[in-house]
Amino acid sequence: MKRAEPGKVAIAHTVDRNDLWHALTPQFFPRELLFNCLTRALNEGATITDEASALEYCGFHPELVAGRADNIKVTRPEDLALAEFYLTRSRHQEKA
Repeated sequence: MKRAEPGKVAIAHTVDRNDLWHALTPQFFPRELLFNCLTRALNEGATITDEASALEYCGFHPELVAGRADNIKVTRPEDLALAEFYLTRSRHQEKA
């Protein structure tokens, strides 16, 4: 992870990764709690990047759960090739 100054493309410094986690999807929270936090955050003009950030905005501290790197989210056409690779690999491992 690299950090740049706002509006710049040069690396300002490398971010220490020891305490960083990848936010994966889907994220699960009680429906009413999530709805209330999203509503409040959006009504107050907050920048919300995912479900967890909505809960953080409301003062909650969602728990981190370890995930797997091969649990990908397919959102762009180029993601399909990676998904196909993981599925093919998984099928071969099941046969072995």
